[in-house]
Formats: sequence, structure tokens, C-alpha cells
Amino acid sequence: MKYGGFIFGASEEHQKQQRNGIKALAKAQSAEVKWFVEEEGRQRRDTEDREELQACAKYCRTNNATFTLSSLSGFTKRKWQGLTWLKHQIEMHDLGIAVADDPTISKGSLHVLSAAADIQRKRVAETSKAALDNIKRKLDAGEEVIAKRSGRKFDKLGLHKDISKSGKLGNQAQAKLAAERDAEVWPIIERYLTEGLGYNAIARQLNLTETPTPNDKARYKRDTLGVWYASTVRNIVLRRQK
Repeated sequence: MKYGGFIFGASEEHQKQQRNGIKALAKAQSAEVKWFVEEEGRQRRDTEDREELQACAKYCRTNNATFTLSSLSGFTKRKWQGLTWLKHQIEMHDLGIAVADDPTISKGSLHVLSAAADIQRKRVAETSKAALDNIKRKLDAGEEVIAKRSGRKFDKLGLHKDISKSGKLGNQAQAKLAAERDAEVWPIIERYLTEGLGYNAIARQLNLTETPTPNDKARYKRDTLGVWYASTVRNIVLRRQK
């Protein structure tokens, strides 16, 4: 049995703990481990732009190895992001998955765990919005608002006089840029859809033809790996159908 042991970016001590966790799991499964170690700070990047992560996933795909983590905690900025990435690896490549500190995470359970995490994420977002709306209502009514934890008094909410308007304008600008990038690749995706290809198959075809991804065209101040995922294709399709 083979493991692709991925050590995500963290302090030297934390990475040592990750390695020990994977070693213990590998010993229990009599597995041989090939290590992929990420530099500290890289864990904050988008998953498609993390070179060691992509290299580990590729090794596992081509060597019938199990992609192995010590923990999902710290793997990505949010747990739901890590679960979504792992789910896509299973959907696109039938990748084997193992997480040392959580044996419930597997190929069979990831779809359910990812869906549950996404629901939780939406609930947190809704709760946060409700809390902000409540603070804004009280401030508009001239009521005093005191933060429960810090005891700090709120005189205003945010730096903009109209937070809702500011956020809406920002979203509109981002949507316009996304639409411009989508328009370039949409004819290709649309043709694949008419041929009966699903999101996974389309992503594979776009990778094979080295078609630039939306991230490539976004002019980020960092290098991107230019890898297509089923979720990327799906997002473009959903935006075009609005």
C-alpha cells in the first residue's frame, strides 16, 4: 500500500506533528509513504495554486496511492474548503483519501460531510448577516451598541456610510469581470455540454488542451497553476444560465 503524505504549510513543530500522525497511520496500514512538504504560508493560497498539494495529488493518481493528511484542521482556511477539495478529487480522479485524526473521512463519506459543512457555512453567513443588520438597525435608531466580548462601543458599522450599497457595487464589479473572463471560454464549454460531457469530463478536456483558467486571466499578483476543476466549470455554467 502506498501513501502520498501531504504536510501542509505550518510551523516546523506543527509539521513535525503532522508527520508523526501520518507515520502512525501508515504503520498501522503497513503503508509506504512518499512525502510532500509545503512551505509555511502556502496553506493560505487557493488550492489550485499550491504546488506541493497538486504534486502530491498527481503522485497519488498516477501511483494508485492514497492521499493522506494528518488532519483537516489547518489544511485550508476553512474546513468546508478542504472537504470540497477532497470531494472533487474523488469525483474527478477516484482518489483514495485518508485523514489520520478522523477515520470517518473517506471516499464513501466525503459527499455527506462536504454537504453538511456547506450547510453549516451558509448558516454562519446568515447568522453573521442577521447580527450586522441588527447592529445597523440599533445604530440607525440611536441606540447604544456594546460588543459582548470586548465591551467596545460601536459608533458606526464599517468605514462606508452605506455598507449594503458598497458591497453591492463591489459584487457587481466582480460579476462583470467574471462574465468577461467566462465569455472567452464559454463557447468551448457549451460545445462540450452539447456533446453530453459532464463537469468532470469537461474539466479534464480543458486541462488536456491547456485552456487558461479564470484564475489565469484574473491578473492576480501571484502565479497560478492553471488547473481546471469540475467546480470551476459548474460555476461558469451557472453564471451563464442566470
